[in-house]
Amino acid sequence: MIAELECLPCLVRQAREMAILTTDDTSLQKEIMRRVLSFMSTTDLHRSPPEIMQGIGELVAGVTGVDDPYREIKGSHTRRALGMLPEMDSILADSDDPFIAGLRLAIAGNIIDLGARSSVTDDDISGTLREALELPLRGEDPLELKRLVEGARRILYLADNAGETVFDRKFIQQFPVNRTTVAVRGMPALNDATLEDAREAGLDTVAELMDNGSGAPATVIEDCSREFRELFQGSDLVIAKGQGNYESLSSASREVHFLFRVKCELVADHSGFPMGSLVLLGSGSVEGPAR
Repeated sequence: MIAELECLPCLVRQAREMAILTTDDTSLQKEIMRRVLSFMSTTDLHRSPPEIMQGIGELVAGVTGVDDPYREIKGSHTRRALGMLPEMDSILADSDDPFIAGLRLAIAGNIIDLGARSSVTDDDISGTLREALELPLRGEDPLELKRLVEGARRILYLADNAGETVFDRKFIQQFPVNRTTVAVRGMPALNDATLEDAREAGLDTVAELMDNGSGAPATVIEDCSREFRELFQGSDLVIAKGQGNYESLSSASREVHFLFRVKCELVADHSGFPMGSLVLLGSGSVEGPAR
């Protein structure tokens, strides 16, 4: 997906939020925004929104010296999600198919996204459990993904936001053991998970962990490490969480299975699913916007 006009106000909102998180100095906040607007006036808009956001994040870090403005927020979201583990375990134990229940939890957990939203409350996080059970699952047949998971020797799971990684953990527990690598961001990017965040969520107890070498809030293949690119191409199955990964990989050179919650009108338009939907979608089924 390339950036559209609708993306520009959202990118400015995120830049403002980062400026406020990194400094209390209003003059410095204004300087950050001046530089961001100058950057956006010259940047190539034929790129995905996360690629542009990466440039904004680097600019803010260069001005303030703060490379992880969302550190405290990420920790708070992860601790809140960890406190919900007993409820998640109960949902899985009571389900007819723990794989599908885990899949629903993982997608519902994608609500923890500060790229698409200005804030995420405790009630939002708690509500994901109810939504995981009640909302319809749109897109592909989850039993087909289950079949692919059971037959894959090497699975690459692309994580998204800190906090929702706890939900991912319960889903990955339903996979065959010792076959999954979870890839996170190579450096801080919005509230996306890094290795530190993934370990705090306990993902290292269910899968091998690696970082992708990139600081984009998505998976921009050209910006990732050689090790990651080789695993991306060589894995039997790639599962990608979140809108950012959908935006950056919907036209990838290989099949990718996306799990995400639709949280903006542009992604709704591109994917063909309404706002709020829980979506499981293979890249071979992505046709692009209907306009």
